[in-house]
Amino acid sequence: MSTSQASIEFTLRPEKAAVVRVRLRRIDARWLAEVSSPVSSVGVGASARQALTAALQPLGDIQTRLLFADLGLLEPSVAVLAVEAEARSA
Repeated sequence: MSTSQASIEFTLRPEKAAVVRVRLRRIDARWLAEVSSPVSSVGVGASARQALTAALQPLGDIQTRLLFADLGLLEPSVAVLAVEAEARSA
């Protein structure tokens, strides 16, 4: 995982789903999620989770659930909290 300013990049590798590369960016009060895997897509939301959910929709519900269950989301989740805290204090 790499983090720079308001950008967080990571890869999800669930057991029963395709590997997915994710880039989350905070833009003003919104989040933008860019997903690249067998299918590439973009999602926008008020939260990082909403943006990621929107970006994963083309993969289908089953794969989206598998990806959200991936423990690889723990470190990026902490990074999202840090970005949000920094934005609130600015």
